[in-house]
Amino acid sequence: MSTAQLIRQARRASSLTQRSLASRAGITQPAIADMERSAHDTRASTLSQLLNAAGYGLFTLPTASHSAADWADYIYQELKSPRSSYNVAFRALIGFSDDLSSVDAPLKVALCVSPPAPCGDSRFDAGIAAIANYYLSKENLPIPAWVNEPSRILKEAWIATPYAEPNEIPTSFKQRGVLLALSELASV
Repeated sequence: MSTAQLIRQARRASSLTQRSLASRAGITQPAIADMERSAHDTRASTLSQLLNAAGYGLFTLPTASHSAADWADYIYQELKSPRSSYNVAFRALIGFSDDLSSVDAPLKVALCVSPPAPCGDSRFDAGIAAIANYYLSKENLPIPAWVNEPSRILKEAWIATPYAEPNEIPTSFKQRGVLLALSELASV
């Protein structure tokens, strides 16, 4: 993950504008915009300062897998792109599922700890929460509070798998209004 992504994720997850983060961190808004665009390298001390101002800390976790926050940011970037593709965003949900299915229990928890910022589409927010809940509860692991936030539960069901039988849809998905068969969440 790039420093640009870390800054953007922490800012958006804290519901801060670039201007408000700049004010809290004592850095100019144009400098934050440059950092979020990867216009220049950001020093670790500046990154830590910005994350602290957004209410987060900086920790390093050596892994090739991506966190819920990483996947949410990827979906957000995809959906806001002029060439936005629902299929690419949906593949990101599969990528998150693949990541969680392939790591051990402590890493599953670590990949789900940071609350993901909204994706810009409540269906994907609910999908990310459903996936995290499914894999964590399957191993009796702690479920972070963000997973059960009302904003991650759909008021109107999303039929992501039109031909799925009700018994193919995990409870954690049904509870969030995401009607998606588990078999659809695995890369082939």
